[in-house]
Amino acid sequence: MSWRSAPDQPLRPGQWWSHPVIRAVVFVVVMVAVAMTTAVFEQDGRAPDWVYLTGQLVASVLAYAVVVLLLENRRPPVEVDPSRWRGLPVGLGIGTAACLVVFAVLWAGGWRTIEGTNSHAPLLQPLFMMGVVAAISEEIIFRGILFRLVEAGLGTWGATLVSAAVFGLVHINNPQATWWGAVAIALEAGMMFGLLYALTRSLWVVIGVHAAWNVMQGPILGSAVSGATHNGDGLVVSHPAGPELISGGIFGLEASLVAVLVWTAISLWLVRSLVVQGRVVAPLWRRRLTAGPAAPRW
Repeated sequence: MSWRSAPDQPLRPGQWWSHPVIRAVVFVVVMVAVAMTTAVFEQDGRAPDWVYLTGQLVASVLAYAVVVLLLENRRPPVEVDPSRWRGLPVGLGIGTAACLVVFAVLWAGGWRTIEGTNSHAPLLQPLFMMGVVAAISEEIIFRGILFRLVEAGLGTWGATLVSAAVFGLVHINNPQATWWGAVAIALEAGMMFGLLYALTRSLWVVIGVHAAWNVMQGPILGSAVSGATHNGDGLVVSHPAGPELISGGIFGLEASLVAVLVWTAISLWLVRSLVVQGRVVAPLWRRRLTAGPAAPRW
């Protein structure tokens, strides 16, 4: 099976637990229940950070497994089929290239300064937190669950808008978050990740893009990541300069207008590809009116 888009296995009709709302509720309940097991340690301050991070990762993976394996009876689910692992390096390449382009434009325009390097910059925990935990858990939640379930009712475009808006909104709680930063994330990463998933039906690809983007901008190039870390903490010591709208300011590269334009260009190409290849799922009410093929109930 290719790393590109592949057909999925439809659910058997007539099962009450196959309803998107039921699957969403089950996912949230299982994820919260598992995540609460680490809350006890957090309250006492007895566990190191990697325990909380691992708990977050396990919670999302286990909740996803319950939904796709037990409720949807998809084995393996096409979006994480092991035979499609080649999507991961493809995604890593896309994310790395996009981040380097954004950083290079900002540096060349004088909107990002490079002050040197820091060979003692911490790497292990940031790599695990941003490249593994954030990339996997967030893509499972927002594309593997939210996008798929919303698409069953609102179609591809509706699922893209909803998942992007929620994805941007959740970042407003980060320590150095700004409303523009949250909007920028929704416009760039939220839209692009949703469209990329719609085209490839592969979590391998979007996880790769997400992981590379996070790791390159933060631990490597020294930018704040979604307002959750600080500028200058990477192997490259760099800081924003000039207008925050262009540089991204304390929020990081993601709040830069340059990043929004680069990711939007990629999103427009994905939109065209979806339309040309006929991979757009229509909303439920339109499918009923036209009596066309049912949308994937993924």
